[in-house]
Amino acid sequence: MAKIDIRGAIVPDGEQWIYDWYGIPAVSPKRIMQQIERATANQDKELIVNINSGGGSVYAASEIYAHIKKFSGDSVSEITGVCASAASVVMTATKRSVIAPGGAVMIHNASVVAQGDYRDMEAMKQLLIQTNQSIMQMYITKTGKSEEDLKQMMDAETWMNAQQAVEHGFVDEIMFANEMPITASDADVNANGLLPKEVIDKMRNLLASDPNILVKNSASTGIPTEPEKEPEAKGEADTMDLKELNAKHPDLVEQIKNEAAKEAVSAERTRIQEIENIAIPGTEEIVNKAKFETGISAADTAMEILKAQKDQTQTQIQNRITDAAPLNQIDAGEAPAINNKDAEVDSLVNKIFG
Repeated sequence: MAKIDIRGAIVPDGEQWIYDWYGIPAVSPKRIMQQIERATANQDKELIVNINSGGGSVYAASEIYAHIKKFSGDSVSEITGVCASAASVVMTATKRSVIAPGGAVMIHNASVVAQGDYRDMEAMKQLLIQTNQSIMQMYITKTGKSEEDLKQMMDAETWMNAQQAVEHGFVDEIMFANEMPITASDADVNANGLLPKEVIDKMRNLLASDPNILVKNSASTGIPTEPEKEPEAKGEADTMDLKELNAKHPDLVEQIKNEAAKEAVSAERTRIQEIENIAIPGTEEIVNKAKFETGISAADTAMEILKAQKDQTQTQIQNRITDAAPLNQIDAGEAPAINNKDAEVDSLVNKIFG
């Protein structure tokens, strides 16, 4: 038997390390895929998916759904807390689902922050409608409900306690059935745990940014904004600059620097190897300059090599034309006799020896 956890936000693979760095619970498709691959390699017959998540990226959840579906053995979702939004998509991937008496399930429409003119908004509307339809197909398979019923529930952002989740067919049974079901309050389940996009973007550029730039360490509206001066926090500060971060967490900052240095070294080695792979005789000067002076990419180096070859070919053609110019001044006529000295020597030898 193997266990995997769907805890905290459901995020894309590229954002997992940011949540890990902050110590915020999160899960990504790659992490789940690796755990399922280990379970398969160990020949585990059952997969238990422990869920306590407010949701997150519907596309990441869809990928996790696919990984769980491919598991050949038995599978069960155990909802120990909240199973909301995209997490409910993951729940439908297992063959059975159970819920703790105090657990809750929530379904709603897909949502996104968008900008643009009316054409962009119309395109986004169609994308959201299609996404909702895809999600509903998973719910229909699990619950047997009609598309219209599910549309009404999703439009209303429906919360279900343990008993209601069973009644609507999202969950098969309640764990510890001898206990009375407890409905979770809004205060317990009102957030899906996702970091705002602004935090994601700032964290990606932390090392390359101005040391004085502020990094938010709490939830926000989720709408990307330009960096601005933060108001003074009441109570414990919720922002810190790089200097303060270094003072409070020197080991983490040093770890980031070391990782960045490793990545830089690896990238430079790859660049040099790619340049060497396209090197050809006669281009040594271009290749060495690219590797050690200009620092250009292999693609740009290839363009310089092609240009040099083109110039060299044109020069050779021009030189041949110049060399052949005197031939144009020779009059056409009978070719002059060729003085064959070898033939004269052969004739002399024949006379001497008969």
